[in-house]
Amino acid sequence: IRVFIKREDLNHPTIQGNKYHKLKLNLEQAQQSKKQPLITYGGAYSNHIAATAQAAKALGLESIGIIRGEELAHQPDKWSETLLTATQNGMKLEFVSRQAYRQKNEPAEINRLMTRYPNAYIIPEGGSNTLAVAGFESVTCDLEQQCPDWTHLYTAVGTGGTLAGLVKHASYQKNRSILGVAVLKQAEQLLPQITEWIGLGQKNKWQLLTEFHQGGYAKMPPHFLEFMHQFEAEFKILLDPIYTAKMAFSFFKQLDAGHIPPGSTVILLHTGGLQGRQI
Repeated sequence: IRVFIKREDLNHPTIQGNKYHKLKLNLEQAQQSKKQPLITYGGAYSNHIAATAQAAKALGLESIGIIRGEELAHQPDKWSETLLTATQNGMKLEFVSRQAYRQKNEPAEINRLMTRYPNAYIIPEGGSNTLAVAGFESVTCDLEQQCPDWTHLYTAVGTGGTLAGLVKHASYQKNRSILGVAVLKQAEQLLPQITEWIGLGQKNKWQLLTEFHQGGYAKMPPHFLEFMHQFEAEFKILLDPIYTAKMAFSFFKQLDAGHIPPGSTVILLHTGGLQGRQI
């Protein structure tokens, strides 16, 4: 078995990893339509919030982050490095309750935002939408040039846009499997949206692995952190504990369980997010 790591953590100096691909077409659309501010959603440790703030600053656009957890509104001393960096990059933060956050995709909530910000460009949580999915065509083209005989492709999954983009745009070969590693509990609820983004007629074999979340989003039990530190010491490649380390952990568990046949060529997609180490 041969194993490669696709280093998307090196694809941009600040807007790194899968967020670069998710944002690029959305940002082009926002600029072409002359819309701002950029409004998006995330938790206190969201890679997407950090990347959107940096991208907006680079393009001279205003940005607003709607952050899950109203208790943080008046406790800046408890803000994560992600939130502090986002504000340093000019993002205005609005904190909402978890109940209100769950309503973010409801028409009433979207109308409320558009009433306050009639020229806003709204980017969904995690940056995942049809434009984000389209942004991964360039990644799959890279893979065909760099490692055309790959058989297994692993990626971390938060909202599902990256997995959908890879499945939708990867060249079909009957021996290939694309495996998404869910980093949060109850990820089965993502399947309908991922399937919709992929669309009809796609023959690529794919699977959402839901057993490697380590207890939930941003949960890091001791055995898992030990694995991450051992991986980094052996391979000299940094991971983030929220996404990429769970992806790598799942690969080794599947390898140990005999799920990867001899002769396979495996790609582990490093989706960046190294700011997540600062939690």
